[in-house]
Amino acid sequence: MAMIQTSFETALKKGAIGEGVVRAKMESKGYVVYTPATKGAHAFDLLAIKDKKKCIALDVKAKARRIYYDDTGIDERLYKVYKSFSVNHNMPFWIVFVDEFTKTIYGNCIDELDSPYKCTSKGIIYPLLSESRDGKVMRYWHLSKMLYIADITDDIANELKEYSQRSYGYEKETE
Repeated sequence: MAMIQTSFETALKKGAIGEGVVRAKMESKGYVVYTPATKGAHAFDLLAIKDKKKCIALDVKAKARRIYYDDTGIDERLYKVYKSFSVNHNMPFWIVFVDEFTKTIYGNCIDELDSPYKCTSKGIIYPLLSESRDGKVMRYWHLSKMLYIADITDDIANELKEYSQRSYGYEKETE
């Protein structure tokens, strides 16, 4: 399997598509959605407020689930930023995935994702911390911990695939 050099600019383009899809979905559910106006690193992608009473922070990941495991995850360093934000501001923080492989949007609040889950078929206890090929520590959650939010169109899925930086395809290889 060949490694590919990732591009920050490509990741930003893919992320912007995912954020736009989630923003539209939140607005359709009656939320007023705010995004950071300042360029550069930020603590969340979207701040969504409903009826001036309910406020949630969201980070959107435009990425497909892993192929050989029924899970998905993020860099542990980012997880710690999101968790700290949630605790310091006493605000629910959602991690939302726009998945071009399943053609769905799913996610959950960090507090729910943090509760342990044992995958009996593989004997894995989630959340799972694992070191990636490039030395980053990744935090994975089983897909059963995710709440279905919506489907995405074939056009959106294909557009996301165009910006994929995976070193492998979207289908499981046959033995």
